[in-house]
Amino acid sequence: MQSKKSFFNLALFKKNISRTWIVGLLYFIILLIVMPIQFIINLANFDEINYEEGYTKTLNLIDDISYVPIGVWGIFIAIAVTGITFWYLFFKRDNYMMHSFPVSRRSLYFTGLISSIVVSILPVILTALVTTIVAAAEKIYAFDVIWFWALGVSATTLLFIGIAIISLMASGQIVTSIIFYGIFNFLYLMMEVAFRITASILMFGMSNAMNNISYTPLTPVFFVDDACKIKVFKMYDNLGNIKTYTYTLPGLKYLLIYIAVAIALIVVSYILYEFKKLETVQDFIAIPFLKPVFTIGMSFFISMVAGALVAGMIEALKPMYYNTRFIVAIISALVIGCIVFYATQMLIEKTFRVFSTKKFFFLAGYSLASLTMLICLRMDVFNVENKVPDAADIQWVGIDSNYVMVFSRPEDISAVRDLHKNFLSDKKELRDVNKIYNDVDSGYFTIKYKLKSGGFIERTYSVVNTESDKVSANYLAATQPILDYLNNPTRIKEHVIGNIWDDCTIPDLSFSQYVYNEEADDYWPEYAEFETLSDKELTDKNENIYQAFLKDIDEGNAFVTTFGDRYNNTELAKITLYNDFNFTVANNKKEYISDEMTFWDWYGDDTYYRTPEYERSIFAQLTTNCTNTLKALKDEGFYTDDSQIITTYEYNKAMGYLEE
Repeated sequence: MQSKKSFFNLALFKKNISRTWIVGLLYFIILLIVMPIQFIINLANFDEINYEEGYTKTLNLIDDISYVPIGVWGIFIAIAVTGITFWYLFFKRDNYMMHSFPVSRRSLYFTGLISSIVVSILPVILTALVTTIVAAAEKIYAFDVIWFWALGVSATTLLFIGIAIISLMASGQIVTSIIFYGIFNFLYLMMEVAFRITASILMFGMSNAMNNISYTPLTPVFFVDDACKIKVFKMYDNLGNIKTYTYTLPGLKYLLIYIAVAIALIVVSYILYEFKKLETVQDFIAIPFLKPVFTIGMSFFISMVAGALVAGMIEALKPMYYNTRFIVAIISALVIGCIVFYATQMLIEKTFRVFSTKKFFFLAGYSLASLTMLICLRMDVFNVENKVPDAADIQWVGIDSNYVMVFSRPEDISAVRDLHKNFLSDKKELRDVNKIYNDVDSGYFTIKYKLKSGGFIERTYSVVNTESDKVSANYLAATQPILDYLNNPTRIKEHVIGNIWDDCTIPDLSFSQYVYNEEADDYWPEYAEFETLSDKELTDKNENIYQAFLKDIDEGNAFVTTFGDRYNNTELAKITLYNDFNFTVANNKKEYISDEMTFWDWYGDDTYYRTPEYERSIFAQLTTNCTNTLKALKDEGFYTDDSQIITTYEYNKAMGYLEE
């Protein structure tokens, strides 16, 4: 008989394996299909499919493995195996019987832990081994990629096993333990989302708060597939074939940290197991100190989000002032918090009789703390609404309104920061512009900072038309400097047309004439044809029109940003042409950098090798004020008669689209 102080019991180990081996086998089969079998299938048709694309078999293997998830395997296998292994903890008869055997809790725990690790991680190692053999047989020696993937899956699986066992110790109910397992794995993300939802409804400038959620190491199942994923970089030739490639194996430090955290969780869960009372079987929460934590956490976060949603729904029915919206949210959150508080107490105590003096004072203390937190949000104690990052921390700053502009030069970053701070200097009126000026057409603008650390800070603000005679001097002082900055002709040319605006050719330009067709009862577009012209003659013709368009920009008649509704503005529709106008700027020696693609961070994904672009099509909405462009278009034969020019208002009126 083994000592009661032993860490391992062979008979118990065999028993555990006999109950969980089928899970490990199914897991192994799935991994075999995903990794080596899929690779073998790809190799079978490799020469026919991949040869012309520049692929090698080595690159094919690296590519295949780079797309195989890392974190998702462990999160499911860990709870399945540990749940079966420690199943006896959730049934009184089994629980008392297991702990009546001449085997110490230490031995029960560590034997269960070891068997769970074996069943969960052995399939990963075997899969990597089989894949290595297949690769070696094909003379593919990218073994580091195979075993780095195996390390990533093994490390995260070990972490999830630690979290799973903590979850199993936290409750006396198997279903509740599984729920706790999900909560523990996504706790940080859920807390962040709760705050972001609340901020998006209640706080000034935070309507897009749900954008740019980035996964942190505290949400490993998502984070590891980004930070520790094998990254392949490919360079293509002009025909789309791969010329060269390289790859990296990032995130090793995170895997080592996860292993260390897993060991710490295993130690903590062992301590909890040692002191866990047998009578906690079937208890909702089996660890005493978790009961108030669970109660407060559930009450606060559920009530905070629910209170914000109540305020948001009322706001949708009847617009409110900023302060009124916050008051409604706070009152709703406090009421809902009380309900959730007693509901969680009923779950924990397994009775409806939870209305005691002691719990009332507990509720009062929680409510006071919750009220304080919500007031802190209203007073912006955490510097959310007023956040403007330091210039030294900013990689670029972009503004999205009618057009997108991104600034990366230090002087431009400093200027936009000053504009933003000036805008925030007196928020009282700005918070309520849609309520105060509800009869003035409105729009929005977004300021987005990309930080050198890789993160983003994004704020979106509602604004109204600055040309209205109803807006105040304070409002104009906050908003007009931004418009003046964006409507600078040089900035328009640099950031709307692009960085090659002054060093480019115009290989393509088109302008649509609109002619009324009686049979169709509609205006049909027609385009001038210049088939007899040489490429140089056509380019020169396009260049003349482009120069005229630049002159219209200089005169403030093209690509103008306004803070108002551009789509339902009758006066604007009367001067905006329905005719389409677009052109292509090109420079074969200078890469075109798109402000729009930069703003949406399409250049920021380091797993994607960006093939340089040397041209870009630009669409411009002309107005009747663009006299230089219209004259050049007519002189160059793109239209011949003014009747071929029609405004948006004239078109909508002719087609009966205008409301009477």
